[in-house]
Amino acid sequence: MSVSRSTDPPDGAPRRGALTPRQRLALIADSALMPQEALAMDDAAFDFAFLQAHGIAAKHVRAARLNPMQLKSRGVAGARDLRALDFNALDLTDPSWCASAIAAFGATDVTNEFILTSNDAVAVSGTGAVHQLGLDVPTLLLLCAGAPVEATSVLTLAQPRSQCLRGVPPATLLDCGVRAKALRELGFEAHDVVAHTRASVEQLEALGF
Repeated sequence: MSVSRSTDPPDGAPRRGALTPRQRLALIADSALMPQEALAMDDAAFDFAFLQAHGIAAKHVRAARLNPMQLKSRGVAGARDLRALDFNALDLTDPSWCASAIAAFGATDVTNEFILTSNDAVAVSGTGAVHQLGLDVPTLLLLCAGAPVEATSVLTLAQPRSQCLRGVPPATLLDCGVRAKALRELGFEAHDVVAHTRASVEQLEALGF
């Protein structure tokens, strides 16, 4: 004779995935809510709409140690909602947080919402997020058109730096405003640029070599 056992928690016990008292207090730390109110609320009430209504942003969510997968279970529908909570490209440099975001919403959605500007490109360059999101230096440099300082930073931070020009179209370097002086400071002479980018004589001249 088999005996079935209920998987429901006993009365008064928190359900699996429920916020702890510490997490509740971390979330409402800068809001108008009183601690007693937060502690008495139903767990399901701590959803995306609640976070937005009470100005609970990324710093509070970080303090509560809630990852994107957990936020998804609370109504965060995509990477755009994460951005609405003030998460940004720097958060992707945490491998665990980045992996959770990808698991929740997919690399494409995360990339489309988080990697938008030259500053975003710099933020993730040389970090595990580049591999996790399926990015590369040529793609990051496309965000740095007209931004030579940021483009140079992307190249400087790329790992391994000795390969940072591989596959980068010379036209992209020109569009970014990266020139021979910066490339030489990174350790690349004209023959290196040709080897990595297949730059023509005319393109080398345009780069200042």
